[in-house]
Amino acid sequence: MLERCIEATEAILYMELIPKEMQPVAGTEGAYHRRRQLLRQLPVYDVDPAQCLSLSEGEVGAMEEFVKLYKQDALGVGEVALPGEAGTAKDEGKQPPKNGKKTPQETSSAPNGTVTDCNKKSEYHCERCKQVAPLGSPVVFAERGGYARLWHPTCFVCCRCSEALVDLIYFWKDESLMCGRHYCEAVRPRCAGCDEIIFSEDYQQMEGLAWHRNHFSCVECEQPLTGKSFILDQAKLLCTTCSKSSKRA
Repeated sequence: MLERCIEATEAILYMELIPKEMQPVAGTEGAYHRRRQLLRQLPVYDVDPAQCLSLSEGEVGAMEEFVKLYKQDALGVGEVALPGEAGTAKDEGKQPPKNGKKTPQETSSAPNGTVTDCNKKSEYHCERCKQVAPLGSPVVFAERGGYARLWHPTCFVCCRCSEALVDLIYFWKDESLMCGRHYCEAVRPRCAGCDEIIFSEDYQQMEGLAWHRNHFSCVECEQPLTGKSFILDQAKLLCTTCSKSSKRA
């Protein structure tokens, strides 16, 4: 009962550290913001082939394998706790090893840091801003990054877009936090036409952008542009005719 009270207190303190306009209270702007961020950071068509416009059998298989691997290797949910107390819930109920030796999580030499490591520290610093994390103030841990790292609640953001990670859902890549959208884009190209991840090897690429072959077309008249002259204007493809019309307007 006492532990539940402590957890509830930490949750309240955590919410107080989040900007008011971002607190996901039902019926408030914070709740709408959360919904928008979910759609932005975790597009349904990045995880469910049925939500994509059209995938071949091979592309469906590639997507399913892609999702399986990132769930196994990169996806996580941040853990809110006081500095030095992360991971304790996971250790409850574990039986001591029969040989009497400590597990890797109980030793101070584990590469990613552990609960024991954190408890030995006298001062904690946020991984992002490098400022001190007060002992009595909740922080966020990312298990995939190791419990030696922690973040202030407002610093638990995507390293690409700097947006707060909605519901603390993160992807761990290259020693950094990412939202789902930018993790996927770091591994596979995203089509500038339909916004879906490209799982075909037959696609068009230019100036850091990519398109499915059948989406490489004018945004105005939808004329296919492969092998034709076109204008790329702020990530929008225009055939020369539509480009001239747009300038006249």
